[in-house]
Amino acid sequence: MQHEIVSKPALNWNSFQLAEILTHCFEQYVVPFRLDGETFGWRFVSEDLFPGDSLVWLDRGEPKAMALVTRRGQTCRLAAFAIRPELRGQGLGKIFIQQLIDEARARGDKQFFLEVILGNEGGLALYERMGFVRQQTLVGFHSSGVPEGEADGEQAEVDPLQMTHRMMASNDAPLPWLCAAETLYKLPGKAFVLDDVAYAMVIPGEIPKLRGLFVEPHARRKGKAKKLLALLQHRFPGVVTIPSLPEAVAPLFLSSGFTQDALQQYEMKLTL
Repeated sequence: MQHEIVSKPALNWNSFQLAEILTHCFEQYVVPFRLDGETFGWRFVSEDLFPGDSLVWLDRGEPKAMALVTRRGQTCRLAAFAIRPELRGQGLGKIFIQQLIDEARARGDKQFFLEVILGNEGGLALYERMGFVRQQTLVGFHSSGVPEGEADGEQAEVDPLQMTHRMMASNDAPLPWLCAAETLYKLPGKAFVLDDVAYAMVIPGEIPKLRGLFVEPHARRKGKAKKLLALLQHRFPGVVTIPSLPEAVAPLFLSSGFTQDALQQYEMKLTL
């Protein structure tokens, strides 16, 4: 069947409609995907979604593909990209990604990031053909259970801005987009501090999510992060992370009673 595909900015739909379109386009994806409108709203606001730069592709008026673009300064990121199963394998992915790259260059962006799940061989091959280069492997963890014994120390709740201000002032290497300070303070979570030097951000819920962990540079390698992780597991049993942490943190989490998840991602970058 001949396609009649046009693209429109995502700002033509509200969060609930976009969540439905995205879920529809992710049908038969390598991992199950479902997102409601409320979660769509706070999640992508925290990631700095630009609806005018994000696109929905329609075939004969029906949404068939979608790309969500987030931006900070002259850096953009492909936060989500999905094509309906019936349109996959027809070369449309390359056309759509090229459109996004062309528009990023026209805006004056200098870097274009994305994440791709290991096992999504088609997606990985597409992005590599388009010039994206692997930067690092991203991983996630879940608590294996509440550690034995009492957790030594007491964490105080603080304004998330206090935590993220300290992160921004540390001059550390840039973190992956989803655990960067610019994302954390916009999330519906709580921030905690231990001994005025070790910070954590947790989104409470049925499955609590640890979204950020930071220790002041002068206090590192003194067991503060491990101590804080023990306290958090007592306070939030079953706490998990998202699969977007640098692989380099694995020894800390594994030695603190966490188990590494099977799901992993590559962070990729295209220099524009």
